[in-house]
Amino acid sequence: MTARAISSLFVNRSSRSTSRACAFVTSSLLAVLLSATVTNTAKADRVIVLRATGDVDETTLANAQLAVAQSLTAIGHELVAEQGALHADDSVLPENAGEMQAIAQVHQADWVVVAIVHDADESAYWTTLRVGHAADASLEELDIEVRRATESERLQRVLTLMIRPGGAGEEGIALAGEDQTGRQSEAERLAAQAAAEEEARRLEEARALAEAEAEAAAERERQEREAAEALAAEQAEFAERDRYGVADGLTMIQAGVAARFIVASEGTGVFLGGVELRVGRGFEAIPGLELRGGLEVVYGATSALNVFGGAAYLFSPFSAPLHLGASLELGMLIGFSGNRGPSFLARGSALMAYNVRGGFYLEASLPELQVLSYSGGVLSLGASVRAGLRF
Repeated sequence: MTARAISSLFVNRSSRSTSRACAFVTSSLLAVLLSATVTNTAKADRVIVLRATGDVDETTLANAQLAVAQSLTAIGHELVAEQGALHADDSVLPENAGEMQAIAQVHQADWVVVAIVHDADESAYWTTLRVGHAADASLEELDIEVRRATESERLQRVLTLMIRPGGAGEEGIALAGEDQTGRQSEAERLAAQAAAEEEARRLEEARALAEAEAEAAAERERQEREAAEALAAEQAEFAERDRYGVADGLTMIQAGVAARFIVASEGTGVFLGGVELRVGRGFEAIPGLELRGGLEVVYGATSALNVFGGAAYLFSPFSAPLHLGASLELGMLIGFSGNRGPSFLARGSALMAYNVRGGFYLEASLPELQVLSYSGGVLSLGASVRAGLRF
């Protein structure tokens, strides 16, 4: 086995400078290709490849010629390098077996091959392969379609049949015309490509759907987490809320005013006003419960001093320092005018207290119902407001 550097022999019908430049580039490519090919020169047939010709552009011709040369090398033939011009007019294409034999003899080749290319497009081209055999001065032609996707396979099959004693025969004739195998292969490739694209599209849709579902799940989880955190914070805030009579001290002192309207009485007058002073004491063991006592100066329908005592209970239903409850007080009313005898007093009310800041509270009794035994009995309905401190 020896390595032999060879190149193709080109014949073209045009002598234009652009054609010669294309031929030089193609010859250089073939020389590089063939210099790397190791063949058995004792047994391999020597083949000279003439310049491709046809009614297509120079690039297509050069590529077709290169494909023929590569296919011949691939099936084990030795390409003969060009030693000089084939004819005085190298634009003449050999048309018969004699001309082919003469070219082969000049260059000591066994076979002469030329490709005549026509009807080329992006996916395929047609070529008439003209093959001359020097030994028996024979000439054979096959017009075949070459699909670009299967170009090498197609040319190797056809040239294997044509470059042999006896020529292509019926097998070669069966391969002439449309490249059914290449068309089928191309159709299968396109179908596989379409299937792959469809699968990729399906996977992309599945991925996008999975991402959307994951994002939705993450959003739901975030919302649930935030809701749980908000609820926990609200519960913690409620658990740590101010409880009346606990956070700011057990002792209370407050002052306020009252306005009550008599709704039933055997005496005269319709209004009872009052100025109040109260003190109270809560219990750590029972938050919200407070014992109270105080004095009230009464004016209006009568002038009197009210001494009372009782209890209040306020619970804390909100995180805000707003406390709701009720109070009940009993006392003695001592008159300064009119009936000056002592009178029994009972008073009950709904109660609301708001912790403004620190130990400072505002409080209101609304509504406030009061019963007096004064002058045969007095029933009044009204309200009172107070401000006070806890410490």
